[in-house]
Amino acid sequence: MTGRRGVILLPLLGACAELRTPQDPPAGVLAAAPAVGSPLRAAVEATAADFARQGEGLAGRPAEAALALARLEALQLEAADRRAWPALAPGIAIALRTARDENRAALGVAAAAPAEAVIRALGAVAARLRAGDRPGAAAALAPPAFEPGGEATLERLGALGPLPAAEQAMAALARDVRRLDLDRGWSGAGNWWQAGTPGAITDGLGAGF
Repeated sequence: MTGRRGVILLPLLGACAELRTPQDPPAGVLAAAPAVGSPLRAAVEATAADFARQGEGLAGRPAEAALALARLEALQLEAADRRAWPALAPGIAIALRTARDENRAALGVAAAAPAEAVIRALGAVAARLRAGDRPGAAAALAPPAFEPGGEATLERLGALGPLPAAEQAMAALARDVRRLDLDRGWSGAGNWWQAGTPGAITDGLGAGF
């Protein structure tokens, strides 16, 4: 599993606080507001908001759409590993995989493309668009991971259409995070994003219990 641990917090999020990094960290999670609770929680909340109302708020906003798609890819990896979330409801990993497949079909991402490569590429697209470098953003969407790639795929980012599976999966994940908070379901997991000793309830995960 260590081969896919290299997914990084992207440069476009340079204001992010650094994560505590264990010897064998799980895949990095993209978070818009890591100062609010843990980076993992921030990613869940931001991504659920992005895909509310089937992602209609992403229409015409390709930079934001690229980052939202990258976050969901990263969260799907976390749910599949069940390392950061050992107590997560089993069906959520399936829902996230379905949402990831829906997102890839909408954008034109190859089904077999490695998640790490997709996350890095989409993060680069968001960063370059925010810097006003549209040609650079198009160049980051290269075949065979993206089809047809380039400017055509960049145009799709601004018009992904309804993404109901992403809305449903992220709403379910956000609900389960709240459930784990309420019943102290994080306790004993020893997760990588802990601020305290292994097994302790942490900042933003358990509301200070």
